[in-house]
Amino acid sequence: MSPRLDSHSLAMARSVSRDLRLGGHWRWGQRLKNGAIRLCVIGLLGLADRLPERLLYSVCRAVGRLVYWTAPSLVRRARERVGLALPDAEVSRVVRECFLNAGTTLATSLLLRRPNVKASALVAIDAPARELLAGAGGAVVVSAHLGPFELVAPAVAELGLPTAIVVRESYDPALDAHVDAHRRARGVTVIHRGDPGAGARIVRALRSGQLVGVLPDLPARVESARVDFLGTPSEMPIGPARIALAAGVPLLAACLAPLGDGRRFRLEVSRIDPAGLSATTLTQRVANALSRAILLAPAWWLWMAAKGPGDLEKKRSAR
Repeated sequence: MSPRLDSHSLAMARSVSRDLRLGGHWRWGQRLKNGAIRLCVIGLLGLADRLPERLLYSVCRAVGRLVYWTAPSLVRRARERVGLALPDAEVSRVVRECFLNAGTTLATSLLLRRPNVKASALVAIDAPARELLAGAGGAVVVSAHLGPFELVAPAVAELGLPTAIVVRESYDPALDAHVDAHRRARGVTVIHRGDPGAGARIVRALRSGQLVGVLPDLPARVESARVDFLGTPSEMPIGPARIALAAGVPLLAACLAPLGDGRRFRLEVSRIDPAGLSATTLTQRVANALSRAILLAPAWWLWMAAKGPGDLEKKRSAR
């Protein structure tokens, strides 16, 4: 084993030992630091709840603009990834706008914490999309971090359809209740993917007729399949495909498309038939559906969080 690989492995081992989600533990210093972060997060959420809507959007877009100007590594990553997917003439505009739109997405997600805000007022779901969702019975619904993605599940739940989402739990378990409160208040079942028995809960939810939403478009520390995504080699979690095949349920792609003002969106829904497909092939079909949705509104995707082919090769060389 090379020294470089050994140091990488040691760093990963130290990270795992400190990750409560992986059975690790915090030292006293970490407990103090994370306790302070928790209080700050709770305080900022409380402040956001009290800001007038227009001011909330202005502040969050200002945060997006600030990150664009002060986080060059994120801008470089976004520029590299956009450059692989779009013509050169569009790169600068899309990169700049994706940071601003990330601020808008944050503001919209924070608005969902307010009981008087209806997701259906922000998301239009036309009759064909409703028919696909309502006629599926239990189904795995894949979406993307495209626009204010937190709107999708509550908007579907407001149609009277039983809805669940699979999310990664917070690094700090004490934050989960605060992060999940608005989801549960809107009738959305929350399944933390790292919890014991999460897989069984997902299958039970599907077989009981729930629509179970997942976001497989960004890298995750789970088993993945190699796919072509946004025109480049990438990895995408294979779990959604395996679950759909194991439970014998359809797979739907449901992504937001922005309307004129950037505050309202339309939910585009399509069916991906899993019959006769392997989990790997089905995952590629998912990647194709999400790629199409993202390329229709590229400035609304989180390019700064994506990984490119270089990251994939580094990951493989470290194995």
